[in-house]
Amino acid sequence: MLKSLAQRRPQNGRVESLPAPIGGWNTKDPIARMDSRYALDMENFFPLPADIMLRQGYSDQVTSIANGQVESLMAYSAPSGTEALYGTSGGAIYNCTQATATASVAASGFANARWEHINFTNTGGTSYLLCVNGANGLRSFDGSTWGQQAISGTTASEFSSISQHKRRLWFTKDNTLEAWYLQTVDAIAGTASRIDLSSFCRLGGELMAITGWTLDAGEGVDDYWAAVSSQGEIIVYKGTDPTSATTWVMVGRWEVGKPMSRRCFAKFGGDVLYLAEDGIWPLAALLSTDRTRPTLALSDKIVDAVRSASASYRNNFGWQILFWPRQTMVLTNIPVNTGSSQRQYVMNSLTKAWGYFTGVQANCFEVYQGNLYFGGNGFVSRFWNTFADDGSAITGDVKQAFHYFKYRGSKQFTMARPILQTNGAPATSFGVNTDFSDEGVLSTLTFSPTSYGVWDTATWDNGIWGGSLNVNRNWQGLSGTGFCAAPRLRVQSSGIEVHWSATDVVYKPGAVL
Repeated sequence: MLKSLAQRRPQNGRVESLPAPIGGWNTKDPIARMDSRYALDMENFFPLPADIMLRQGYSDQVTSIANGQVESLMAYSAPSGTEALYGTSGGAIYNCTQATATASVAASGFANARWEHINFTNTGGTSYLLCVNGANGLRSFDGSTWGQQAISGTTASEFSSISQHKRRLWFTKDNTLEAWYLQTVDAIAGTASRIDLSSFCRLGGELMAITGWTLDAGEGVDDYWAAVSSQGEIIVYKGTDPTSATTWVMVGRWEVGKPMSRRCFAKFGGDVLYLAEDGIWPLAALLSTDRTRPTLALSDKIVDAVRSASASYRNNFGWQILFWPRQTMVLTNIPVNTGSSQRQYVMNSLTKAWGYFTGVQANCFEVYQGNLYFGGNGFVSRFWNTFADDGSAITGDVKQAFHYFKYRGSKQFTMARPILQTNGAPATSFGVNTDFSDEGVLSTLTFSPTSYGVWDTATWDNGIWGGSLNVNRNWQGLSGTGFCAAPRLRVQSSGIEVHWSATDVVYKPGAVL
């Protein structure tokens, strides 16, 4: 009697090594054809060029802001070295510069806490933090005193966003398609004039935000000014002086995705990023090429996640895009539910790989002194400065793309060795999903933190020091049979740094079913 193929095939185990999914989170490619450098899910891990790391956490900066949700953070920085951080809640502006239980009120009596702001230094060397909220005019901070600037020619209390272009302040107004600017360069007060874009914005709506950016086309630096409407129309001018027809020329009009908020622009090197309902776009690429080529969007690999989030939460306050150079991170805040359940979609600006964060309940973010801060329900916290969330453990979950390994037939997966780099003993659970399933194969995590010594605080010879990163490569058993498998890692950790570099998987070939 002939033996079956399974009986005739040697049943020796085979080993294959897979790099960690440094290509990041991928919601676009078909799961049957997705490369193993990507992940089907990447919660609370950040992709780096050589591995992926469990995100860092946050610690309290200010814990008792009486008016509730902090909806704006504003950093002040002057050439003199004077710096300050302010948070807004209810009708007040709070000084959040120093870590403290209760922040002092710097100014109050405002209609809302949704301020848009810039730093502005004139040729005389005076630096200002300037902000508007659509109801209380142009407010200013000069390093010591908060004040209000007098602007004539319009109702300045209606200014809802602020920007600067070529040493001149620009504003938008609620419920209009008018762009307003101060007639005098370097001025923070005086007479304002307008450019009415109503005749160009064929889809209506209101003007949401204004930005400027520079492009080097090979013949020098070109200066552009752009305004976006609530309907996704971008109007672009080129030039420096809007009062002169010879130096202020309209470049064109584009119909793009609707902006998710007034905080839809972020400087990104010499370019500007634009947060729209259909993705995150470099403005230069968006306006100079065919928008039907979605691969130009930085969010191309997570396009389904972005569109789903924009459809579900677009009316919630808290949408924001921000570039944090120190950690090469582009961060988009997703306001799932104000004060809770927020998410952040994060991209490594070097590799363009994505992940997402949970557990960071942020309404707004701001970079201050090179560090990242966020505001939530009655508090301001510093982010990415510790390996715990205000003392609580961080849980990460990564599901790598399905992989057929070198043998396309059926397999029995028997062992695996995730290669981790860590300076402690985090709680980990590892398994595989087979044949495109998503069953729960991982055990429940329970983490008991180890207290490590703190320099200048712990007792020498008694404190336990965390040390540098060590390689953890322990083998563990697997239970799974199928043609392909998706490695899955869950980590829970507090006070411990964790990186996932690669995985060795052992399987036994079987017959084609």
